[in-house]
Amino acid sequence: MEEANISSSVNVIVQLDPNQQSSDPQARRYKIHHNNNPEITSPVIEYLGEIDSGDYRSLADFVNWGVRKYPANRFALVIWSHGNGWTRENEDTSRWICSDSHSMSQIGVADGDFKRAFQLFPHKLDILIMDACFMQTIEVITEVYQFNDYIIASGNSVPYEGFPYKDVLELWNTSSSPYVLSQFIVEEYIASYLPGGSQNPYDSEFRIMCSAVHTNQYSSLLTLIKEFSQKWQHIASQDFVRTARENSYAFNYPQSDVDIRDFFTNLSEQTDDQELKKDVNRILDSLNSIFIAELSLNLPPNTGTATIWFPVHDYNYTGSIDLYSELDFAQTDWTLFLKSFLEIESQ
Repeated sequence: MEEANISSSVNVIVQLDPNQQSSDPQARRYKIHHNNNPEITSPVIEYLGEIDSGDYRSLADFVNWGVRKYPANRFALVIWSHGNGWTRENEDTSRWICSDSHSMSQIGVADGDFKRAFQLFPHKLDILIMDACFMQTIEVITEVYQFNDYIIASGNSVPYEGFPYKDVLELWNTSSSPYVLSQFIVEEYIASYLPGGSQNPYDSEFRIMCSAVHTNQYSSLLTLIKEFSQKWQHIASQDFVRTARENSYAFNYPQSDVDIRDFFTNLSEQTDDQELKKDVNRILDSLNSIFIAELSLNLPPNTGTATIWFPVHDYNYTGSIDLYSELDFAQTDWTLFLKSFLEIESQ
């Protein structure tokens, strides 16, 4: 971040909560100043002592403080942490969002804590960037889309190096609008992991994806998915639907997420039912409208938008359905389609 030549009209403020094993574990806030020193030289503008970054109120406190202290016409928030979409695995409790190494807590998505943080913000944000693994899911987006004009994240794992902040921050100097800026950020993220890119100097082969969602028409997508789930649940267990799911690239452990555009594209190709194809294509048209940028690297075609939960084993479904039902996205009745696909009888 400090390597970036940042315009004087842009304030970049960082809240850092070091690992508890750090030589100085107290949280602090920096105002980023340009320099090429390998050590952090930007001034600390506030020491916070020990805070719980796994508490949604810590996130809300930072945003509210920043908006008051640095008023602006546009606001972007970057959350840089571990992430695991809307859920977590019991074997690895650190992979959620905003984990805290001292309290061992995390900000939950399905339990509503992530959304509660945004509800405490003073106003809607222009851009939200989640520099964390598996966070660009339809389920996560649905929790917070009303509080952000644009949401940028990856439906796949994010390499340790994260986003290329020098290049991203310098975009703020010239980009004319959040719409254009969001598209450029996605492009910079993917380009930085090409062989020889800023995040890939050793020519490694990364499998990455990144997308930007314009949320102004997102509610229409939710309506289409609800109509689809209710209308077509009865065909979900048929062979052509199973083939469409099998042909969709799976993400995250235990490979229960698929790219939403990839699945519906496969479904459209597998069916001869013109009415079903029409309804599926309406969903695809909506996806093409709201995803203003989506790119992937070393992944199959049609991947790069956002993932959606689509388990292929009934035990994955039954083990997570109670938690999933707490999500706002569950109101689309997508679970009806999943139950029919897995041939789980209603109780």
